[in-house]
Amino acid sequence: MNQIGVVASDSTESTARVIVFEGKEKETAVEDLVLIKNIGGEEIIGVIREGLGINEALKAGEYRPGVAYTKKGGTPSSSREVFDFKVFSIGKIGDRLEQNLKVIAPRSKVYAFDSNENPMRYLSKGLEKAAYIGYYAGHKTWRIPVNVTFIPYHIGVFASTGGGKSYLARHVLIPLLRTLKYDVIVFDWKGRDYAPYFKENTIGLEDVAIDALVAADYLLDKMNFFGVSSYRDSNPLINAFKEYMEDSEWRNLGFEGFKVDLRSKIEKGLSEDESKYARQYLRKLERGLRRLKEEHFLEVCGRKEPKDIVAEAHEKHLLVINMVKAGSPQKLSIFLSIAKYLKERMEKDENVNLALLIDEAPQYAPFQPKGLQEDTTEIIKDLCALGRSYGLVIILLSQGIAGDIGINAAVRRNLNTQFFGSIHPLDIEEASKWLTPYGVKIEFLLRLPPGHFYFAGKMNPAPMPLLMSFELEG
Repeated sequence: MNQIGVVASDSTESTARVIVFEGKEKETAVEDLVLIKNIGGEEIIGVIREGLGINEALKAGEYRPGVAYTKKGGTPSSSREVFDFKVFSIGKIGDRLEQNLKVIAPRSKVYAFDSNENPMRYLSKGLEKAAYIGYYAGHKTWRIPVNVTFIPYHIGVFASTGGGKSYLARHVLIPLLRTLKYDVIVFDWKGRDYAPYFKENTIGLEDVAIDALVAADYLLDKMNFFGVSSYRDSNPLINAFKEYMEDSEWRNLGFEGFKVDLRSKIEKGLSEDESKYARQYLRKLERGLRRLKEEHFLEVCGRKEPKDIVAEAHEKHLLVINMVKAGSPQKLSIFLSIAKYLKERMEKDENVNLALLIDEAPQYAPFQPKGLQEDTTEIIKDLCALGRSYGLVIILLSQGIAGDIGINAAVRRNLNTQFFGSIHPLDIEEASKWLTPYGVKIEFLLRLPPGHFYFAGKMNPAPMPLLMSFELEG
């Protein structure tokens, strides 16, 4: 190993200032891992999180000879120059990685790990079962271990647009789950991040048996709500249409049979209405049906019930639901029906051995849920609570952490493993709560390259967020 310096004064049991040898500052950087051989005999792994360069002759705001010489364009002396780094302790090396409780003594030697010295082996020591994801940033051979015991304690992935959330899901999380024999259902909100990459494992909304009232709202939208601009729910024509969708076997009729049957039933219902508006409603019905296309009808005629979808996921091991063609209520209703089915199974004491990967998570559990989002938010909380005991993993992907761009706080508290990529400036305060105690500078998160994430929480065997990246495969 390569000694880079010694521990300086004012070190504690958890942090140490390290004075680096002359020239070593050129090969030492923030997020490097180091080994401290404490004078007391302990060996401690740490991560560099802060650097400082000092030149006594070049103190800004003070007029000194060195400053004057530099002012005239001269090259100042480096004779009174020193570099130091702040190291945060990851743990003491033993039979397993342990918390260091002794003061890191000044004068203790500090070493950098060579590329062939893999420090990740210390992190995996003592784990009953471990898997590996990605690699420590800048070192492709340093695969990061995962404590797989905590996978059902649920996962949050946070990064702004372009930060690599879907890449992380496709190339790291899904392969990890499959290696550990979890089957996966992906809810692809936009239909762009997963469906094109798993075409053989994708079903569309036209395959899914959605709730009749959701189907009614979808078709009404395509028919422009029969030209009614307000009071939609109290309009007799719209009410009659919804009753028809709930009470008839319209899925079995085909498009032309659906239109014939619908006309017949609504005409019969409106004929009993003696108001002067009955004929007007019939004309509106015809105009609406002329706007309706067969493809719209077929998109709500799916036959796969939640139990069929879950069974297909177990058969194929990975199933993507492409939601691109539907509105938000339809998408949320599909998720809600599957979630209710899984909840019922777990309440019957069944192990489900399944992961739900939910893209665009704020659509399901926003900061302030309203309407159908209240139901989806509550059931995600229920699934998280039950999933820890019954082998259900919830993975939420979001552009924001908290507030208007993030996930509901009650749901977020159930995510015991986090991946933080480049964040939105609005999330600085929330990200600070998670990462500042570990020395991570929040401004780093504003500039993280795509595909780089701080890995934190229960699945991380280190008590310290680790900066990871990953190879894109396939």
